[in-house]
Amino acid sequence: FLLTAASARGQSVNYEMVTVGNAGNANDPATGGVYGGVAYDYQIGTYEVTIGQYTAFLNAVAKTDTYSLYNASMASDLNVAGISRTGSSGSYIYSVINNGGNSANRPITYVSWFDAARFANWMTNGQGSGSTETGAYTLKGAVSGNAVAANAGATFRLPTENEWYKAAYYSPALKSGAGDYYAYA
Repeated sequence: FLLTAASARGQSVNYEMVTVGNAGNANDPATGGVYGGVAYDYQIGTYEVTIGQYTAFLNAVAKTDTYSLYNASMASDLNVAGISRTGSSGSYIYSVINNGGNSANRPITYVSWFDAARFANWMTNGQGSGSTETGAYTLKGAVSGNAVAANAGATFRLPTENEWYKAAYYSPALKSGAGDYYAYA
């Protein structure tokens, strides 16, 4: 998953951002004019959240793993060489799996929307022992159901579908500087 940010602060989990400009671009005609138009400049993660970043998050907030932020498939699916968990509830410790090389910079997998929203809350709240329940999103303990809207002024949040689409497909340099969409992300 990716995050968007109002401003990326220097924290223990550094998350590199890139600015997506050209505010007010048109939607992509290939989507029936539904996706890609964003009326403002914003920042989005240069890369997806990594296994190493998510491991730091788990070690900070999931000693008991109240919200099931860890998925056992993170350790059993060696195709993604994710995260192992040792210890017992109240003292869980998470480690990056080394599967023939350092896996810390690979994208995290087996993360739900609610897991990603809690990561965004943690980033918004300054990491450490920061809250996972408020900040970018007010989650009130929810671990499933419909996604909730981001709170106004969130420092980090999940990108909207249009923000993601624009970042993935749009280039202001196409069509002689008029802007257009690539066929493939």
